[in-house]
Amino acid sequence: MLAMAMDEPRVPPILVLGDPRLRVRCDTVEQVDHADLDRIAAALAGARAKLGFGRAIAAPQIGLARRIIVVDLGAGPFAVINPEITWKSDEMFEVWDDCFSVPDRLVRVRRHRSISLAFRDRAFRLRQWHRLPAELSELLQHEIDHLDGVLLVDRAIGDHAVRPAAARGELVDTVRTSHRLSLGRIAEAATRIDPVFLHTPQFVCEPLAELLGCRLTLKVETVNPIRSFKGRGADFAIGKLVERGERPAIVCASAGNFGQGVAYACRKHGLPVVVFAARGANPLKLARMRALGADVRIAGDDLEEAKQAARAHASAHAARFLEDGDEPHVSEGAGSIAVELLARGDAFDAVVVPLGDGALLNGVARWIKAASPPTRVIGACSRGAPAMAQAWRREASVAGVAGDQPRVETIADGIAIRVPIPASLDDMRGTVDDIVLVGDATLVEAMRLLHAHAGLVTEPAGVAGLAALLERRGDFAGMQVATVICGGNVTGEQLTAFQILGADAGRI
Repeated sequence: MLAMAMDEPRVPPILVLGDPRLRVRCDTVEQVDHADLDRIAAALAGARAKLGFGRAIAAPQIGLARRIIVVDLGAGPFAVINPEITWKSDEMFEVWDDCFSVPDRLVRVRRHRSISLAFRDRAFRLRQWHRLPAELSELLQHEIDHLDGVLLVDRAIGDHAVRPAAARGELVDTVRTSHRLSLGRIAEAATRIDPVFLHTPQFVCEPLAELLGCRLTLKVETVNPIRSFKGRGADFAIGKLVERGERPAIVCASAGNFGQGVAYACRKHGLPVVVFAARGANPLKLARMRALGADVRIAGDDLEEAKQAARAHASAHAARFLEDGDEPHVSEGAGSIAVELLARGDAFDAVVVPLGDGALLNGVARWIKAASPPTRVIGACSRGAPAMAQAWRREASVAGVAGDQPRVETIADGIAIRVPIPASLDDMRGTVDDIVLVGDATLVEAMRLLHAHAGLVTEPAGVAGLAALLERRGDFAGMQVATVICGGNVTGEQLTAFQILGADAGRI
């Protein structure tokens, strides 16, 4: 991400059609001038504030004949230096295009539906951006045209290809993708969530990196009062209710970690909370929910049946049902992890995140795809509970998945989802690049390795991302990769059964 200088750079004027400097083919950048990057970013911010649109700007639009583009998709500006298109789809599509340098009109143009790019970032590191979605593909082709002295008016196709800018709302805004998870609220969450859940440990684990053949960063979300990341989303969601003046009784269903997060937040704000859990739920998690003040009810044989009981209870008692994965503020709170992960300026090739109901994956993916879109975001789902993965891949309808998966069979209770959440699946589309299925044996191996090489004791769901790296290690060789260690609520009996700490683990 670009960092503005201490003194705010002067906002340079944007050149408009007719200025010969817009027709110059730009020079390749040999050395980054950060002052130039800040000037371009300032011009983009100024134009957006004045005109109300704009996601990117090219250096020649402010008179700099250099192959630089600055993009801001809502999570802060980043630089695309010396972009080179390395692949183009055969499929083309038509779109109404707009431009700061042609502010009075819209032009219909034809673009490749997808492209891949190689480019340099602000630190002049080589980055690869593969198979952009159509919206970003169109945007980058437009900006690369600027670097070659080509304007959108040169690309006009067919009769009536030029329309006045006043038609922008009808022709442009209505076809651009919107997302229910707000980048602004994710940024807000990163500053206002209870501090006990923020700024978690983040470090390169060299022994695991050597074992996996990649540069591996761990983001550890187990060192807090509930031993999982769930406190972030629960605290943000409950805080938003209270901020609006609402103080309802809260009802949720949980395998244990979300329930702890909700109980912690409700205790903080003085709200009553009932948590429904399934028979056979982790006894450590049940005990912790009760210790945090929750009224814990046991209902059903799995999380889905516990949810049904929770919904019915909330309806009967005029309480607020809070569903993990469905409530956007919960996902936005989880997205604060990605804000922290990228804050140091690391150029991650991939971030691998456990996938249960999707709250964690969606919050992280939403921020990363705006702040560092070349970074691939990959979910890690249990092979014994594949409903979310199957639905995302459109191998079955949501209803079909529920019928095809009458039960889940996995040791990872935290990601044991039998029935996908439609809103969560919608959030995943366009932001999640892949989903890896992992088996129980690999989850146990990941737990053992994490304890041996990082000294961390975790639950099976908490290491699903690491398990995915183990199962697909060849895919990540030589890359800079991060994963979130998201839960550490494991019983001594489990540790003994999985042979994590040895025969005495059951007595801890």
